[in-house]
Amino acid sequence: MAKIDEVKSGSRIEIQSENGAYRPTVSLRSRLRACRSFLLTPGSRPERFASTRVFGGDAIIIDLESTVAPDDKRHAQDAGLAFFREPAAADFMRILRVNSPRSVIGLRDLLALLDAGSQPDAVILPKCQSADEIRVVADILDGSTIGIIPMVELARAVFVAELMADAHERVCGLFLGGGDLAADLGVEGTWENLLYARSRFVAAAASTGIAAIDVPYFKADEAGLRQEAMASRKLGMTGKAALHAEQLAVINTVFTPSPDAVSHARSVVAACNTAGRSAPVLAGHVLEPAMLREAERVLAIARKSHGVLQKPH
Repeated sequence: MAKIDEVKSGSRIEIQSENGAYRPTVSLRSRLRACRSFLLTPGSRPERFASTRVFGGDAIIIDLESTVAPDDKRHAQDAGLAFFREPAAADFMRILRVNSPRSVIGLRDLLALLDAGSQPDAVILPKCQSADEIRVVADILDGSTIGIIPMVELARAVFVAELMADAHERVCGLFLGGGDLAADLGVEGTWENLLYARSRFVAAAASTGIAAIDVPYFKADEAGLRQEAMASRKLGMTGKAALHAEQLAVINTVFTPSPDAVSHARSVVAACNTAGRSAPVLAGHVLEPAMLREAERVLAIARKSHGVLQKPH
């Protein structure tokens, strides 16, 4: 095999092997897939912005939507855009949740973002309903490198999640909005009650190789948080959001790959390096592009986990 890839366009490049040599490509999609924990914090509380890195979070979501009171919207927008004008760190992702682009205030958020010259890694679209909505936002963002993360938090969105995931090359992840989804379904927001939606959500994200970010855990219960995060990871979620900085360590622990997983990922990469122009094979099984993509995600997480990834003896 002369070339192993998952190249469709621009930011969709995940893993390539050319001339027999494995070469990971660091794209927005792969960076987001390597994020375990996301602190969702109101844009109106800029004093909290620094806590994400202090507590070891992989990403921060500055919110202009549901956690911000109507009278605080302008202040939240100003504080959030100022934050995104600051220099970015290579190993930390900065994300902005705007108001729905189907609303006037949401469109103003997007236009203010462009006018301010601020550059988050991505914007989250709350209550997204269709691929067409995503493509409209992509047109607004034309000329920037900002990615798009649609939220799946309406019942109708569950059934079009795969179309949303494949709507545009800017789409780098999906974010599950469990609270609003539970309300739309008329059920309690337990993990089990949203299992069907979670399963479709994970499959939709996997269909295009993007991140699947789980809803925050709303209770002050560390054991419950750990249990829910573990269940979501086993289902295929790549990371989980948090409302409190103290929750980040638990989420990181759950979503950090085990030493065995890191060792296997190394073996996958080694098999690609030694395959030459042939199909890479490990333990008698041909390695598919999705396996290579997952190996790179595991190694990316391990590299920033300090001590999980050890040099081979």
